[in-house]
Amino acid sequence: MDAQQLSQVESLCETLYASGVSTENGKPISRAEAQSRLLSLQSSADFIPQCQYILDHSSSHYARLVASNALTELITTHWNNFTIPQRIDIRNYILGYLANQGPGLQTFVVTSLIKLVCRITKLGWFDDASHRELADDVTKFLQATVDHCILGLKILNQLVDELNIPTSGRTLTQHRKTSVSFRDVCLFKVFQLGLTTLKQLQSRAISADPRQEAILGEQSLSLTVRCLSFDFIGTNPDESTEDVGTIQAPSSWRTVLQDPQTMDLLFDFYAKTEPPRSSKAMEAVILLCSIRRSLFSSDKERAAFLGKVMLGIRELLSNQTGLQHMDNYHQFCRLLGRLKANYQLSELVKADGYLEWLDLASSFTVQSIRNWQYSTNSIHYLLALWGRLVAAVPYVRPDTGAQGHVQALEKQVLTVVESYIDNMVGSAEMVLTSDGALDDPLEDDGSLKEQLDRLPVICRFQYGPVGNKILSKFDPLLSQYQEMLNLVGSSSTANAPADIAQRISITEGQLTWLTYMVGTIVGGHSWSSAHMGDGEEAIDASLSRRVLQLAQMVDYRLTSTNGVGRSDSKLEQALLYYFQHFRRVYMFMWDQVSNDGGVSNAVSVVGLMVAKLDSASSSKQKVYQRMFEHMGMGDHTQVANQIVTKMGNNLKYWPEENDIVAKTLDLLLDMAGGYSSSKL
Repeated sequence: MDAQQLSQVESLCETLYASGVSTENGKPISRAEAQSRLLSLQSSADFIPQCQYILDHSSSHYARLVASNALTELITTHWNNFTIPQRIDIRNYILGYLANQGPGLQTFVVTSLIKLVCRITKLGWFDDASHRELADDVTKFLQATVDHCILGLKILNQLVDELNIPTSGRTLTQHRKTSVSFRDVCLFKVFQLGLTTLKQLQSRAISADPRQEAILGEQSLSLTVRCLSFDFIGTNPDESTEDVGTIQAPSSWRTVLQDPQTMDLLFDFYAKTEPPRSSKAMEAVILLCSIRRSLFSSDKERAAFLGKVMLGIRELLSNQTGLQHMDNYHQFCRLLGRLKANYQLSELVKADGYLEWLDLASSFTVQSIRNWQYSTNSIHYLLALWGRLVAAVPYVRPDTGAQGHVQALEKQVLTVVESYIDNMVGSAEMVLTSDGALDDPLEDDGSLKEQLDRLPVICRFQYGPVGNKILSKFDPLLSQYQEMLNLVGSSSTANAPADIAQRISITEGQLTWLTYMVGTIVGGHSWSSAHMGDGEEAIDASLSRRVLQLAQMVDYRLTSTNGVGRSDSKLEQALLYYFQHFRRVYMFMWDQVSNDGGVSNAVSVVGLMVAKLDSASSSKQKVYQRMFEHMGMGDHTQVANQIVTKMGNNLKYWPEENDIVAKTLDLLLDMAGGYSSSKL
């Protein structure tokens, strides 16, 4: 390549990346054609010298990017065409280029060059010892100027990613062999380099301006997070979720991970920095709290570690440190949700300050729920914490740990649940009166499902008071809704007077929330012998009666107006959600408690036959019968007829609403599949 060809490449790069104009024989070259010509550099290993020439002589950042990307692709695709000395030469050339030119390059060029170095290191890991010594080579960057130190941290971050994530074209066996070797040889050293840089920043041992300090802190914390979240044992965790599993750190990491100074360092960075550094520090704390219990040599050491974590959490909750930032808040909610997942309740109640921690966590949860508009995506982590605490109560003796811990948990859980009911029901009015300024949490299917999935175990912990709370909300709203429907008559809600229409919309929104809550709570009924005598079926019946009455009101209006008087589609979907959960818990019993000798007094429900309950009632049958007696809406066949009628009307009057039609058909399919085919 000569200067003229280099100029042509730079012109093509300007056309591709900066919408510049380049010509050939007086004709303009399009972006697509420029891209095609530049991609030809990736077609053969013979173009490697040209790529090096571009890096050495071009002043265009875009040309350098193209050359770097081409080298990465050529190295990956034609790896076996290179000798071991050639691979080492290319690696050393790029490292030297970064050392000499790196601080003055654009970020996107630096990122591409670093990716190239790490790709060569990964592919040649077993070729030569020099590849396995990259961390030692990068130490020279860390000991040079501040800009070089930033470059070094970026290289280490990319190196951990490269060795942790499979490369296309290589088998999983090849990847794991390299990854395991990296873990054993290099990863701990890289982790220590990240922590050392954080300590130097904390002690002001690095002379840097505020911008450089911020970048160093962010890169060091990112490196710490990457090392802790490394796939140590090849479980290939799902990267699409935020849920953190147990961190399977090697035993050789024990002294650093158990060291109280490590936890103090991360909490200190969280408290004294702003996002994204503070949120990264909290993410590192989450990972540190998730290390495997077998890493600790004794229960005493693990208890001391837990005590340190809980002390840090109590201080943050007491001072509300950094929680005004959304990123920090979200990560802190993840920490609370993760704490119980990795520690047993019997360990938590023995920790110093457990009752204070419980009270602070309750206050924080209530505050978060009250400010639901800012925390919709985080509330489910807090509900997960309370759900896990509640689920573990039967396995902990009341006299274990802090005195009165069970009573304290009962009190705090009730406070949290009542706050959730009040504020979620109240959110309907806030959304409708905000003129579009607030997003409706009922339309966020992901967060709504996460929250509803965690409610049953929490609500059933104090089911009596919680049931009464829901009924105290449901009954007045049902009465108000009936009165307003009487006022509008056969008109649609849209044609009603503005104040009535708004009031109907608000009431339907509030009833939608209550219906979802009842659906998920009823769906959480347990048929295990341990819960059979609790009388919970009576509360299920009271709550179900209200929802079925609501369904009758909605359906009557829909049919009597020939589809004109339709309720909010979200309320219709909530009713289908309730029917699904009711079906799972109570409909499956229709076959299980039916007479095995045949079908007596069978009742036809859209072609389905339901057997009459056997007179010799088992304990399950008694609970089942009490449920329908308390509900007072007829026996199981009448309830089934109501549900099936509702499904038919949905399909008749909501043909254009895909969500309602799809969920109705899903319910119909599940109901049909729930009956024994041998009895049809």
